[in-house]
Amino acid sequence: MDDQSKQIWQGAVVLALAMVIVKILSVVYRIPYQNITGDTGFYVFQQVYPFYGIASTFALAGFPVALSRILSESGEMAAHREKLVQEAFPAFLAAGILLFVLLFFGSAHIASWMGDARLQLPIQATSFIYLLVPFVAVFRGVFQGAEQMKPTACSQVVEQSVRVLCIIGFSYYFMSQGYSVYTAGAAATTGSVVGALAGLLVLFLFFRREQKEQRGMRPRLTLPGKSSVQLLSAGLLLSLCSMILLLFQLADAFTFVNFLGKSGIVLENAREIKGIFDRAQPLLQLGTVIATSLSLAAVPAVAAAKRRGDAAGVRKICGLSIKVVFIIGLAAAAGLAVIIEPVNTMLFENKEGSLEIAVLGISILPVSLFLTSTGLLQGLGLTVYPVISVLLAFLLKIAGNAVLMPSFHALGASAATVFASCLATGINLFFLEKRTGFATVERFYGVRIGSAVALMAVSAWLAKSGLAAVLPETRTASAVISLGSSAGGGIVLLAALLLAKVFRADDLMRIPKLQKIRHVMSRWKERRS
Repeated sequence: MDDQSKQIWQGAVVLALAMVIVKILSVVYRIPYQNITGDTGFYVFQQVYPFYGIASTFALAGFPVALSRILSESGEMAAHREKLVQEAFPAFLAAGILLFVLLFFGSAHIASWMGDARLQLPIQATSFIYLLVPFVAVFRGVFQGAEQMKPTACSQVVEQSVRVLCIIGFSYYFMSQGYSVYTAGAAATTGSVVGALAGLLVLFLFFRREQKEQRGMRPRLTLPGKSSVQLLSAGLLLSLCSMILLLFQLADAFTFVNFLGKSGIVLENAREIKGIFDRAQPLLQLGTVIATSLSLAAVPAVAAAKRRGDAAGVRKICGLSIKVVFIIGLAAAAGLAVIIEPVNTMLFENKEGSLEIAVLGISILPVSLFLTSTGLLQGLGLTVYPVISVLLAFLLKIAGNAVLMPSFHALGASAATVFASCLATGINLFFLEKRTGFATVERFYGVRIGSAVALMAVSAWLAKSGLAAVLPETRTASAVISLGSSAGGGIVLLAALLLAKVFRADDLMRIPKLQKIRHVMSRWKERRS
């Protein structure tokens, strides 16, 4: 492997690690936030969260990647690279200002469409983050275009850390002072803006340190150039590929309470039900962390194989990646369904909404497969297919809510998410198979995998039932039951997969970040022999 390839791999690993840390932090803060503000307070936060999430995606997965790709393709011509950056910034800035204006001054209308006029202040607080997106996106794009991933990774971790501290701190202060959950929600979303400022400061400090190398790359206001439209469209397409869960949440934000209200449920109760329903969101994010990490690492791997003209290598990487994520996603969805009640009590104090959360948890499998297949398709330069998948899934989610929620309420919304995510995944896998033929060369062992996961689920259920029989019905006991059952089920799953020989040790060397599993398998086989 040459130096450039090593640098690309190291950058991918750094970004993947940062993404895992950020995802975990994103899961962790929601639990104390719900405990502090209650289900209605959690509803308020989750109603406006998609607007923050979209901005964060623009600033991380969309515009920086689009800019970095164009900079990489421009070669070493400094003048040309500088011109690209100077054309990109005003385009990004115009888009950011436009979105800020639409959100801030349209907040009353948006809140009304959501069925809750009191959401206006939290929406306005969130809108300010769009003013920071252009600066963050250009700095990250410049660094990534120079194959320097450390600034992006560090800024992500700092941004999320500051954001989490502010959200928890602000919400605790305002709730303890007797303010409403809407004021606390606005303060919490302001914490997201503070976090973005901290991330921007980190990027600026890196830029100052690298000023000689990045001379001329400072964002300046000039007239947008020919590349502006290309950058904006590419950034939007790349962002959409990463927004599947965000778009589902956005659909729920505008339809959930309204549909429950039309079905005869009092609006205040509908908002609390939405807050209970949203308990599933951190669990979904946690369940898809590995898929997100693997998809980031798979992009350079499959792209490198494609550049070498190694069609067999592309098929192998795609097949193994899909198989690994299928196992992890299926196990996560099944395991969550088995232990959802103690998990719900452990995290959110009671077991309300457990059935709806368990059904929504099924989407961990298709969403994980979607994220991984999206990364593989992007590595092959086929970004348009995931975009089509996401948009069709978004429309199906809205239609599913409209059809199912009047009769099945929150359970209907859960089912609509599952159906929509399955549609997106099906489209992705269809085009991935059509372009690579991965399914024809990789033995899937579906019966073995299904049997191993079923054995895991039974083991987890037995552990849960046994512990529940001897422990009191307390939150602490629920934590013991949840952790004990998941640990026992995980051990059984790993042992079953090893015994079933679902993978060959050499296969795991082909997938980034999974090589360590090969060493575990080798040591296990040595002990058996």
